[in-house]
Amino acid sequence: MKRLLITLILLISSFLIACQNDTTTEVISECEWGFSETMSEEIKIIAISAPKSKLVGNLDNFINPCKPTNSHALLIKNPTTKSHQIVFEFDASYPLLNMVLSNYLGTQGISINKISIDVSLNGFNYVRLITDYNLDIEGTSISLNNRNAKYVRISFLAEQEAIYGLQDVRFYLGDGLIVKEAHEWSNAFLRYDGWVGADGIFSFNLNGDDSIGAINPTTAFVFSDTFVGKVNAFNNLRLGNVMLNNTLGYYNGNSTIFDGMTFDWRMTDGGPDSIFIPDDYLGYKPGNLLDSEGLSAYFNEDATLTNLAEGIMWKSAKMDQNYLIIDFYAIQSFGKLVLWNYNENPLYGLKDIEILKSNDGIAWESVAEIALNQASGNNQEPKSSLIDLQGVEARYLKINILSSYASDFIGLGKLYFESMDGTPLFGSIEASSYLTLITGNELSGRLWIQDGVVIGDYLYLFPILVKDEGNAFKVTRVTMIKAPIVNDKIDYQNAIYTTTPLQSKSPDGGDIYFGAGLMNHHEIDGFIYIYGYKDLNGRYLVVARVPKDDIENFNAWRYYDGENWSKNINDCAPLIRGVSPELSVTPIHTGLFAGQYMLVVMENTTSGRVSYSISDSPYGPFSDYQVLYETYEDTYLKGAFTYNAKMHAHLSQPGSYLISYNVNTTILSALIDARIYYPRFIIVTEVKKA
Repeated sequence: MKRLLITLILLISSFLIACQNDTTTEVISECEWGFSETMSEEIKIIAISAPKSKLVGNLDNFINPCKPTNSHALLIKNPTTKSHQIVFEFDASYPLLNMVLSNYLGTQGISINKISIDVSLNGFNYVRLITDYNLDIEGTSISLNNRNAKYVRISFLAEQEAIYGLQDVRFYLGDGLIVKEAHEWSNAFLRYDGWVGADGIFSFNLNGDDSIGAINPTTAFVFSDTFVGKVNAFNNLRLGNVMLNNTLGYYNGNSTIFDGMTFDWRMTDGGPDSIFIPDDYLGYKPGNLLDSEGLSAYFNEDATLTNLAEGIMWKSAKMDQNYLIIDFYAIQSFGKLVLWNYNENPLYGLKDIEILKSNDGIAWESVAEIALNQASGNNQEPKSSLIDLQGVEARYLKINILSSYASDFIGLGKLYFESMDGTPLFGSIEASSYLTLITGNELSGRLWIQDGVVIGDYLYLFPILVKDEGNAFKVTRVTMIKAPIVNDKIDYQNAIYTTTPLQSKSPDGGDIYFGAGLMNHHEIDGFIYIYGYKDLNGRYLVVARVPKDDIENFNAWRYYDGENWSKNINDCAPLIRGVSPELSVTPIHTGLFAGQYMLVVMENTTSGRVSYSISDSPYGPFSDYQVLYETYEDTYLKGAFTYNAKMHAHLSQPGSYLISYNVNTTILSALIDARIYYPRFIIVTEVKKA
């Protein structure tokens, strides 16, 4: 009996030792884990899970890169479906060179014959890489072809009663880009008092150097719609916030990101107000005469004009002397003037006018007296008059109003000028007077900020003017704001607001908008590049350029037509489909993309795919998109969607690029959650070569 008992104890001990060899609970002490993001290094697994099975063993030991070779195996059992799935998670998205898998060596389970491999950037959307790969008994190295992933899932068929084992799994770094969430930057914009979230973000190095790795003692941020108020820090709920249409922020590059951040907005009548206000673009201002709002097409004499006037046409009380003066920035040779008379109430239209010219804006010479046709008031009103200017050369043209059809008010619909070679001409305009009445959807007019550029002591921005239209909003024009930079601050009180020709409805029915992204390329080829998009069966990238010193002269702007640079915005060529309304194009001087240009967008505006495309020039051709990151805010925030990704060049470093995207929601009530409506950031880093 005693001998039998001893034998039983030895058998039990042997079994327990065998179990310990397979699934020991002994904790492996942390070792010095050096990871320099160099190609072929082992990537540390931070978590392992099996959502449809049970894992037996010490998971921390199994994924510990410091464990002895072939120790601390893992057992997989009790599947709830016909296959086991094991998910390996990294702390970032890495280009994966290969996966080295050692099949099971113990006695408590059986080895795995075939596996399939899926990868994911966010843990929700998986892509199949390999199907039914045959595993060796001793070990298998499986090439993953530098595919980027933060999650790798292996799956294999499961018999219900069987127990399977894995001895070891390791991943190695390939060539390409590492993508990490930049928590320090994102958390700097999660605020609980004052500025508590915004939609839209652009950054500017106030010293004018927007290159990668630039010294940036002061960065200015410009935000669009912004919440100002308080947030409950315990539940992230906003408390009594007000929304402003735009605000400013500043980052002192000599401080930590959170502590170095301050925010600014205008105070009006004791309350917070938007920094940039739309007043110069609302009502019956003379600037309405030169833009595209209300026309069926822009820079096109055959376009028709609406019969809605406010914010679209010019109107004034009749005075003893009424006039309009247009400055074309430089002496031009004029071919024709196309004129649409006032069309809301045709009685306010002009009857007789005199056209004068000047080179200095002081001495005027009469060119012609013209009798104008009265408009009909129809919603699709054709031009009232076409005036042949027969090569008149001048910088300024003046329209003296000699008579009108009514005795109390006068007005005009639109003006379109062409040079002798048939190209559009644009200018700045002033009037003897205008009505300031604002009603209807003009009351909802607001400025959303687009990109800009620092030139000398000024920040040039290209905001869009937005007005409510039914249950949605409509972009009615692209504007330009020139704001002085004084003592490392934006002097918005002395900003100059200008009308631009940077929005157009082209003859093919496309809608063109510029200002989505700017690139200061002056040091390389003398130009500022301005990017936009054309909406026509998709959203396409378009580009214009202008010499730095001529940025305010819109007749010096040129639009890329696919081969050459045209003076007509409607000649813009689509460069790549699927861009977002905010984006960036950045010259890369070193590393993996040296000598090339990186376009960063959120594909198709709201797809959640932060992607890049590469070109050898600022104007293409651009390569197919490569996905850097897939957002996942929609998985834990109510109604959330993400959009408008872009690089912040001067906040980046060579080989390490800072990219932001915006977070919003389709559910208005969900905006009470302060985790919605502030920018998120990622860092994209090039893998080092050994």
